[in-house]
Amino acid sequence: MRFFRLNNAFVKKSIIPISMLIFFFFGSVLTHGDDRADFYVTPNLPKSQLADSENYFNVLLAPHTKESLKLTLINAKNEPLTIDVTAHTAYTNNNGVVEYGKDVDTPDASLNWSIAALLATPGIVKLKANETKTIDITLTMPKELFSGVLAGGIRLQKVKGSEGSEEVSEETDKSQQLSIENEFAYVIGVVARNEQESMSPDLTLLDVFPDQLNYRNVFSATIHNSLPTYVNQLTVEAKIKRKGSNDILYQTKKETMQMAPNSSLDLPISLAGDSFKSGSYVAEISASSGENTWEWTKAFTVKSDEAKAFNQSDVTIDHSLKWWWIIPVVMISLLSIIVLLLVKQRNLNHMTQNN
Repeated sequence: MRFFRLNNAFVKKSIIPISMLIFFFFGSVLTHGDDRADFYVTPNLPKSQLADSENYFNVLLAPHTKESLKLTLINAKNEPLTIDVTAHTAYTNNNGVVEYGKDVDTPDASLNWSIAALLATPGIVKLKANETKTIDITLTMPKELFSGVLAGGIRLQKVKGSEGSEEVSEETDKSQQLSIENEFAYVIGVVARNEQESMSPDLTLLDVFPDQLNYRNVFSATIHNSLPTYVNQLTVEAKIKRKGSNDILYQTKKETMQMAPNSSLDLPISLAGDSFKSGSYVAEISASSGENTWEWTKAFTVKSDEAKAFNQSDVTIDHSLKWWWIIPVVMISLLSIIVLLLVKQRNLNHMTQNN
């Protein structure tokens, strides 16, 4: 995925808070000056588009209505290309960044409508050499009136090996026949709503538990945004203590994060290379977003089998034999055996003399 530039007018005038748009690609549209791109994508904004949102779809629609979201694709190659077009629902990753071009492993239970399910994409799109084509993605709004926003993205990525080939069909089994290029993708944001009124966020702390991130031990604190609204400029500070102690074992502070509507953030609290130790702990966590603040205290337990399993797979922990303590143990064992043998021999000699 490449990095993309925001339009200055969009940054200054958008009715969506700029903090929400720190990523908001969102204008993830590669500039036409990028001569490394094989194809280009431009959104054609509909009449339902809210003012000054130029690089992504930001639409205000009535319940149970349909809108055609059009994208113009330009093949910059002198040979055919095949593009895979997919729809995704926004979620929050572990870094406090909203993802628009991927799918979360498990959809949030508070999500009433997944925008990915409301977007009908053409799937596989074939472009002839130097062809310009406009495609339609149909957005069907939920039947019921809702507050807040639905957010997601449309991802467009070249199918690997499609240059010069026109044999790829929509019926092709993607898992076996198609290999998506890893070089870059376009992600065009889609935000839909029934009303323009904003909604205040409400966060809760669901759980704190031993975990791993990139094969490194961490405590994960699951912070939940149960409402269909963004949480912008989010700051979270977390401290881990032993139960009954005021000493801070591990802590972290993350700033300028953002949470997607109806999503969870698994905030990692690093052990900095330490091993997990079983026992009872307490997490003290505070969060703030604008004028909203939250504080939580949660007790949790690290079980012995959990600690052992995580410690064995942590790549920062030295699992080599500790000779500095093994040698003394071996020496003590040998001395104990020698002493036992001497005592036994002495007893045998004593018995022999008595006989």
